[in-house]
Amino acid sequence: MGNKTNRRRFLQLMAAGSTAVSFNALFARDIDRNPPNVLIIQPDQHRGTIMRCAGDEIVQTPHLDRLADDGIRFTHCASSSPLCSPFRGTMQTGLYPHTHGVDKNNVLLDPNFTTIAEIFAGHGYATGYIGKWHLDGGIPHPQPGGYVPPGSRRQGYQEWYGYEKSHEYFKVWKYNKKRKQVRVPGYEWEPTWQTDIFLDFARRHRDEGKPWMYYLAYGPPHPPEECLKKYLDLYNSDSFALPPDVATRFSPDVTNKLRKHYQMYYALVTAIDVEIGRIVEGLENLGVDENTIILYTSDHGDKLGSHCQPNKLRGKAAPFATAFRIPMIVRWPKEIASHQVNHQLVSSVDLAPTILELAGLPVPEVMQGAGMAKSCFGKRVETSEAVYLGLGGAKGKNGWRAVWDGRFVYCPFHFNILYDHKDDPYEMKNLIDSAAFASERKRLGDLMVTLAEKTRDPMLAEVKKACEG
Repeated sequence: MGNKTNRRRFLQLMAAGSTAVSFNALFARDIDRNPPNVLIIQPDQHRGTIMRCAGDEIVQTPHLDRLADDGIRFTHCASSSPLCSPFRGTMQTGLYPHTHGVDKNNVLLDPNFTTIAEIFAGHGYATGYIGKWHLDGGIPHPQPGGYVPPGSRRQGYQEWYGYEKSHEYFKVWKYNKKRKQVRVPGYEWEPTWQTDIFLDFARRHRDEGKPWMYYLAYGPPHPPEECLKKYLDLYNSDSFALPPDVATRFSPDVTNKLRKHYQMYYALVTAIDVEIGRIVEGLENLGVDENTIILYTSDHGDKLGSHCQPNKLRGKAAPFATAFRIPMIVRWPKEIASHQVNHQLVSSVDLAPTILELAGLPVPEVMQGAGMAKSCFGKRVETSEAVYLGLGGAKGKNGWRAVWDGRFVYCPFHFNILYDHKDDPYEMKNLIDSAAFASERKRLGDLMVTLAEKTRDPMLAEVKKACEG
């Protein structure tokens, strides 16, 4: 796995729930002779409920629906840190942001952390990355761009088409050997080019007989609001039935603007869905589809007017369901049964150990999540009673923490919220001051303190104070 070591304080983390295990020991599969390929697909800002298979009757996502039908969809997956850089740091390391230190955007992920790419590469895999990285320490100046130099700051990804931050979908470019941006001829839509680059990677390593792990980080549906007309034409902004928490909240002019945002967002989700279809078809044509694990997820959702002000109708980075709920679909035709839907709680900190378990690789003891590989095979995995949510506070201040147990979301910090998703799925009635829910606040507060202690959160004192207040 290379010679990197984690810092001393992280090696002191409790091994409970993150003991190193082997997929071979758990499932006795024929991994050694025929290791699976692994593809992680992570578009930016895709809310987990906006897929047809997740119950949204407006969005057109036939290929994501097929992906879910072919494997398992987890309905209750949450980003423990619903913001770009913190999620990405967690996805690479299997650690909470208050542990790996990327607890807000534009922070460098310490190259001393061992990443999933380094683990795969250390076990003979070819590794590759394309798209937004956002772990190299800052917004590039000028934007778009941000060259990430080779070596440790690419964190084990051998073939690299990444950049720090861009979000420029019509102008397709890459970096040349002189670290200069150059346009890619023949393309007018970045996701199409990115899919083609990945499929070429898969073809070359199939021909070499070498297993591979690839991370495909699409930009949409994150702003800017750039989308090909053919996808926009699939949706009429005037026809959107806005959810009840935003339908009557704004003035008519703001509501019309919000409908335009919905049209653009749904069109961009469909645009990514088309690429999913191209990927599956391409893997089938290469003859590697059956033994390729696909994990589809996202870094966070999009509030799309929910809990928003009229001048900022899109957003994330908050303990609201529209921001923290993310998709999680796992497909592996050779090994995972189709048509599975799992309602267990899953945190983004569980994703890295899950993908390692499935590939038959050891999960480092330092990882703080619970691998969900057993669940992919129809067995129950013991997970936490709640997902521990938060941003900021890696140094013990200027952050917030919350918990979501699948029904209640509770944040006693500056958001000061308690919502019951069973009776109030759109979070329209804040129960934080309701005497009838005092016992729930106490239960959730105690659970939050327990999770802060378990994860060695530097904001433990702040969490205790907030939960006792």
